[in-house]
Amino acid sequence: MKKIPACLIWQLMIAFISLNAYSQQGRWDTLLTYNQINGRSECAMAACKGKLYLIGGDGINPVEEFDPKTMRWTRKSTPPVVIHHFEAVGYQDKIYVLEAFEGGSFPNQPNLSNVYIYNTQTDTWQKGSGLAPERRRAAAGAAEYQGKLYLVNGIQHGHSSGTTNLFDVYDPKADSWSALPDAPHIRDHCEASVVGDKLYVAGGRNTSYRDPNLVNNYFSQTVLEVDCFDFKTGKWTTLAAKLPLGTGGGSLVNLNGILYYMGGERATVTEKNAPRKNTYYLNPLYPDKWIETDSLNFARNGMCAAVLNNKIFAFGGSDEPGRMPGSPPMGMPTNTLAGNAKMPPPGPSPQEGTSPLEVYTLYVDLVELL
Repeated sequence: MKKIPACLIWQLMIAFISLNAYSQQGRWDTLLTYNQINGRSECAMAACKGKLYLIGGDGINPVEEFDPKTMRWTRKSTPPVVIHHFEAVGYQDKIYVLEAFEGGSFPNQPNLSNVYIYNTQTDTWQKGSGLAPERRRAAAGAAEYQGKLYLVNGIQHGHSSGTTNLFDVYDPKADSWSALPDAPHIRDHCEASVVGDKLYVAGGRNTSYRDPNLVNNYFSQTVLEVDCFDFKTGKWTTLAAKLPLGTGGGSLVNLNGILYYMGGERATVTEKNAPRKNTYYLNPLYPDKWIETDSLNFARNGMCAAVLNNKIFAFGGSDEPGRMPGSPPMGMPTNTLAGNAKMPPPGPSPQEGTSPLEVYTLYVDLVELL
């Protein structure tokens, strides 16, 4: 085999980095898995130690562990309480649920009283200190930065009122909370993600909104602004680039330092509420424009997504417009092929499930360049 000169490798790497600075286009594919798991919505997913962990959702749901090497789901323990409308945060070998709705019936779901921590190595749950009662909420954004966990925005009184711009930090070592400066915009059903030394909050809506003329409902009150907190300066700013299509209940992730926003639901004055497939990305180094990329194969509201092995994995959600918490999640089989579907490794035949797992893969890959 002919050896590639070191100088050429460096040139290709520079070309790869430069190309990714301007373009992060990719493709969503539907994955086949060997075993079946139930669909769920208003759930969360986090990557930890090379695996994905699906947690919570409407109803009583066990943790489901996904191993991309074997393409199998493994059922784990069930959380101590029902948890939905939250964003899980993976840190070291644990996954943290900082906030959520703790069961309840729409629209009066109670807020989670404590932090709940799932240990991926022992398959056990433990309880941590909760927020002060006046700062408890759900449907907020959450992310980790340098060993501390940050919670931003959310709604305090179910789906009725209390949309906030609160910002708090949880120290897992001290098991304690501290309040931070409020975010520029109130929102709930939103997502947060960290890139470098900054936290970004995107998507969401004002579920507290009530139109006195009964023309618009809160599904139309989406937030297009993207707020950014600089950990170095301790200050908030708002990006010039607004989301082209705001939704509530979507997902925001960091893939290679690029922000991706996908899914969720929205309504307008002329359009009924409906789940969305749209996927957009933004390079924080050039924060003047969101770019639309390949759409999800399935419209998803209340979905979850996580990054693992340089790919985005998306799961769950509802494909029904105007779905209320407690109604059935989306019901499409995992073996429905869309685009260039990824086949599992040799083994037993895949089983049909109820909520397809999708993966987003970048077109450009350094291995392919070499």
